[in-house]
Amino acid sequence: MRRYLCHPLLAVLLIAATLSASAQAHAASVPIPKAPVFITTAGQSSDMALVKQAVDALGLKSSAAPTAICCDMKSSGTVIIVFRADEDGMKAARLTARTEQRRIEDILGKMRACGLAIIGIYLGDQRELDPITRRLLDAGIKGVHYFVATRGAGTDDYFNAAAQKHGFELIPIDGPGELETAIAGLFTAE
Repeated sequence: MRRYLCHPLLAVLLIAATLSASAQAHAASVPIPKAPVFITTAGQSSDMALVKQAVDALGLKSSAAPTAICCDMKSSGTVIIVFRADEDGMKAARLTARTEQRRIEDILGKMRACGLAIIGIYLGDQRELDPITRRLLDAGIKGVHYFVATRGAGTDDYFNAAAQKHGFELIPIDGPGELETAIAGLFTAE
């Protein structure tokens, strides 16, 4: 009878070792952000200018284009996508929510395949997400490795649930004034 008592203990130890190895393999597979940085937007938001300013203030080599496609980013080490819809900006760029969603999905798929670190950023306010921003986030959030998001009563649950579901690192901030510090933390985490 004693012989069978150790089998459950061995099973528990084997499961624990397997889970630990799996977690270490996942952590090792997440690319570390490095320069040069390419910044684009999902939704043509002017928030991209704030992100570019924060990246430049850190002394990181960067370039930006609101309607970038994959070939624009080929020499980058990190891609930052700023999520927030600006309907006027999308109209000016002649983009619909559907074409913008496809562009972002294409960028995410190809840049992940190239092994680039992908950082998502949302600098919205306390209100609920507008339908177009929500659509772009739903399509793109699963492809990021890191996500910086402003805290808000209308968005905290969304970003926390997405981080748990898709396994990215969520960095909540209180506002755009903390953006530079959040980005610096990602680039010094080597």
